[in-house]
Parts: sequence; structure tokens; C-alpha cells
Amino acid sequence: MNWQKILIIFRKELLDLFRDKRTIITSFVLPIVLYPFIMIAFSSMMTRQELKLEKQDVLVYFHDTVSDEQTHRIRNALEDAEKIQVMEPLNGYDAESFLQLINEKSVQAVVEVQDSVNASGYTVYKVKVIYNKTDDKSDMALGRVENALEELESEFVGERLEAIDASRDMLDAVDVAEENIAPPSKMLGFTIGKFLPYLLIMLTISSGAVVASDLVAGEKERGTLETILVSAARRNELVVGKYLTIITISGISVLLNLFSMYLSFHYIFSQAVSSDVQVNLPIANFALILVLMIPLLTLFSAILLSISTYARNTKEANSYQMPVMMSAMIVAMISMLPGFELTPGFALIPVVNISLLIRNIMLSNFTWLNVAIVMGSTVILDVIAVGISVKLFNTEGVLFRTSDEQSLKFWGKEKANVLTPQTALLVFFFVFILLFYVGGKWQTADFVSGIIKSQLLLIVLPVILLMRIAKLNYRKTFGFVGTKPANFVVTLLASLPLLVIVMQLFQFIDLIFPVPKSYIEAMNNLVIMDDISIWTNLLLIAVLPGLCEEFLFRGYILNSFRKMGKWPAIIITGLLFAVLHMSPFKLVPTAILGFWMGYLAWETGSIFVPMFAHFLNNSLSVLIGKFGDQIPFMDAISKDDRIASWLILPAGIIFYFCLVWFKKINTQREIEV
Repeated sequence: MNWQKILIIFRKELLDLFRDKRTIITSFVLPIVLYPFIMIAFSSMMTRQELKLEKQDVLVYFHDTVSDEQTHRIRNALEDAEKIQVMEPLNGYDAESFLQLINEKSVQAVVEVQDSVNASGYTVYKVKVIYNKTDDKSDMALGRVENALEELESEFVGERLEAIDASRDMLDAVDVAEENIAPPSKMLGFTIGKFLPYLLIMLTISSGAVVASDLVAGEKERGTLETILVSAARRNELVVGKYLTIITISGISVLLNLFSMYLSFHYIFSQAVSSDVQVNLPIANFALILVLMIPLLTLFSAILLSISTYARNTKEANSYQMPVMMSAMIVAMISMLPGFELTPGFALIPVVNISLLIRNIMLSNFTWLNVAIVMGSTVILDVIAVGISVKLFNTEGVLFRTSDEQSLKFWGKEKANVLTPQTALLVFFFVFILLFYVGGKWQTADFVSGIIKSQLLLIVLPVILLMRIAKLNYRKTFGFVGTKPANFVVTLLASLPLLVIVMQLFQFIDLIFPVPKSYIEAMNNLVIMDDISIWTNLLLIAVLPGLCEEFLFRGYILNSFRKMGKWPAIIITGLLFAVLHMSPFKLVPTAILGFWMGYLAWETGSIFVPMFAHFLNNSLSVLIGKFGDQIPFMDAISKDDRIASWLILPAGIIFYFCLVWFKKINTQREIEV
């Protein structure tokens, strides 16, 4: 790889971008001008509106159902309170009419007073305040009424104590004092750390998306890509040059945004706090955040470059970029949610790790180990993403994908289109949506019948109808053919060690991402189901999923991805299989099982083998869950619902030999294929 040529490409792309006024304005000028303007204007408007709201009176209607001396005092207390206007009593009180007045914002609150007697014989005046929480003025009316009546209640209590010659001091049994040990700078970091990660991550993607879509997809659209391809630079050098261009523009944009935010925050908080309180934004933390953004910036640059390389024009590139931006936007919001901490598990999840770490940095509550894990895991993903970009750029069928996509029509003469990745993904998401909305409702109403209807009507039926419309023989296409009996024997022998491996993997995930006990209990109840017989349990959990889910995944979806090659088809099908189970904690173990069953289907050419494997895995889970405590040696290998870690070694050895035997059995078929 010639770095001199890479730098030439890099300079050429930068010059082209800097000649574009839109790039200069959106990436460089707006961050410097926009943030101070927005933040200062927003702060001023918010302060002005709060002051304006506090000066306004609230209108309250007082409905007295008791009408004695004490309730008259309650009314007088409200009338004497500041910024509260009490309406004159009406002859007839219509609750519905006043509710409508509150919704119309004509009245801010209604105060209803009733009386009752407590266990000691004292009269208790029950005051109900009816208001609209979504209306700021009505919500403010509630606070003012509560403050006024709190003072009056203190007077009532004092009078009752005097009546029995008791001192008011006897009520002060516990005096709660509040002391916040967090310094002002940490409170400031707590506030900024909630939304700063979201802003930075979204800015990183948006700034890189504009540049990336123009570098490759834009050149395809303008017809200038062929010119640069016939230059002396090789494909890999072109990719690296364009990649560095995206990183540079995105990096400059992030740097300017971060600098502008720092100055804007500093100005706003210096105006907000009193001169006696010294609040300084930690500039070292902002510098560390800038360093932390570099691997994330390079990762997004590689992803966006891959999208631009695959797209035929900028419009298509923008449409592909949108799901990436939406996903990042949703995930980046984790810094705003309470209860989420940067655990070792979250430190491995892209975007989530950066978002939580930035929040911790603003709080000055981070460890260098967390920084190393976050940056290391992001760099690994970055290398993978760059490798994908290079491969796409070196694939002629992708780089010059200028023809229209195949139609999704799958009837008549186009019936072969039913076995394409695009159609398979549409079917998958259709089934997923049906299970989420319809299947969940069925299973909530009646679990047994809901499972049966979900498996037969929502998983199997759509595929059968699709194949019937396309006039394809799904028995032949999906591999409803016989195979060697030895394949079933190997599958049987491998089922238990594979289950042990998967359970160990789940326990490892539990160490990184602690699984809620409520989730584990729900899964155990789902598998065991004490209120039905063992045979019904096996039918619902083992037989039906083994037949129906394999019909969809190793039957239809695997064959739809077959043209992509053995392992891409197996891996994609296994991942979709895991996603359909809608269990984030079991996503990886379920995907491993999906890979195994896909491998069985591919090597044997028969769908009956993965069906058998699926049945065995689920059956073992049911049987161990129901009768595990009756197995004599179970106490020696299991404790507190966790199997011993040393079992992974014998399980791995047994599974390896089963795999070798299985490969030997199907060697002749692989040669024939």
C-alpha cells in the first residue's frame, strides 16, 4: 500500500469538499454560531417564561361540602395566599363542568373539602385538589394550594395541642436534614452528562453521513467513479484515502461542536450561578471525551463508507443511512435513563459504552480500565468495519451495482424470486410483527392455545401460502428428504453436551449482563408449566417449535440465503432465529443453537435432522427443569440453578468428537454436492 498515493487521494477529496460551500457552512460555520445562539436564546427564553409564569395568578374554585368554621378558615387561607384567586361559590356544583373548564384552562384547579373522623375521634378535613398535570399553570396551582394549606394545617395541630395542654415540641421526634456532598462541579457534570453523549454521537453520524454519501455514491451518480478507478492508485488505497477524508471532516466537526458546547455551557452556567459559587467546567474531561470519540468516529466512518459503496446513488445511500442514525439515536439515549451503569458487559456494546462512559467522565467517576475496554472493543469493531468496506470496494458487483434491483414479485413467471434474501427478510419481519402483536395477545389470553396458534398460523402458514402462490414444491425445496440414520444418532449424542455449552455461555453472559431474577423465573415457568401434563408440555415447548420454527428458518430462510454461500447463510439464519425469540439475554446462546441447526441442515440436505436437534434441545430443557431435582448426581454438578463450570471441558470434548463423526458421515455427500 502506497501512502503517498493515499495522501494524494486524501488531499483531492478534501479539496473537493472544501470547494463546496454547503460543507463549509454545515460542518464548520454552524457549530461555531449555532450552539451559542441556541443555548443563550433558549436559556433566556426559559428564564423569562418561568418568571412570567410565577407572576401570574391562578384561578381556583373552592367546593365546601362541610361549611363549618374550620372549612371557612381553609377558604380564607386560600384567599389570603399570594397569586391565588378563589371564585365565588355557585348555587349548583357540577363536577363535569369544572373538569371541562380545567381542560380548557379557564380554571386552574378545583379544591373539594370533605370531613371524616379518625380512630381517635378527631375531625379530619379531606382536601382533594383537581388539576391538570400537563398544564404548567394548573400544576403551579397545585403547589400554591399545598403551600397555603400546609401552613393552615400547622395552625390546626397547634390549637389541638393547646387544648390538651401539650407542647408543640412533642411533634418534633425526628428532624431530617439534607446534605448533598456532591460539589457544584459534579452536579454540573451530572446535568451535562445526561444529554452530551447523545448530542456528540448524533453529530458524529450526521457530519460523516453527508460526506460519505458524496464520496462514493455521489461519484457513481455523477459518473466520475470510473475515472478515479483507472488511476495509478489501487482499490485499497482509494478506500483508505476516502476513509481518511470522512474521518477528517467528521473529526473537525466534532472538535468544533465540542469546543462550541464547552464555551456555551461555560457562559450559561456562569450567568446562572451566583458570584459566591465558583463553578468550572473540567476542560480535562472534555479533552478526554474528544480522545474517546476518535474510535467511535472511525467506526461510523467505516460503516457510512460501506453504505455509500453499496448504494447506487446518494438518495439510496441516505435511505440506508437512516436506520443507522435511528438505531444510534435510540441507543445513545441510555445516558439519560436512570439505573444504567457502565458494567463490563455494557462496556462491550458499541455506542452504549461510549454514551455511558462520557456520562461517567463528566461526573469524574470512571476508571482507566473502563476507558481501555471501551476503546479496545470499539477499535476491534472498527477494524472489522474497515475490512468490510475494503471488500465491498473490491467487489465489482457491488461497486457497479447500477441496475435496478430484482422485483419482489413472486408469482407467475417470477416465482423463483420467492427464494431471495430480500423476500426472506420481508417474510421474517412479517412473522416477527405478527408474533409480537397477535401472538403475544393470544398467549396472554390463553397460553396453551396461544402457543399452538402462534406456531401453526403465524410461523408456518405464511410460508406455506407464499410457496403456494409462487407454485414451488416446498417439500423438495426445503429438504423434506431422508438421510443416513447415523446423522440422527450423532445429533442425539451431541444434544446434551451442546446444551451444557449453551448453559455455560448463558451463565457467563449473566456475569457480564446480570439477568433479572424475574426474567429467570418467567423462563423457568415457561419451560416447566406445572399446571399441564409432561406430554402437553413437550408438545408446546419441543415438538411444535421443532417442526414449525425449523420449517421457517432451516427450510425457507436458509435456502433463500443459499446463494450467499454456506457460512453466510448459516450465520444470517441463526441470527434471525435468535432475534425471533425476542430475548436479549439469550440472544447469543440461541444464535449458537441456530448455527448448529443450520449446519446440520446444510451438511445433510435434510430438514428432519435440524428438526430433531431442535426437539432434543427443548425436550432436555423441559425434562431437566421438571425432574432435575430427582436426578441423583444433579447436586454434584449444579448449585443454585447454575451448573458447575468444569463441565464445559468434557462437554466440549464430547461435542468435538460428535462433530468429527458427523463430518465423516457426510463427507461423501459433500463431494457429490
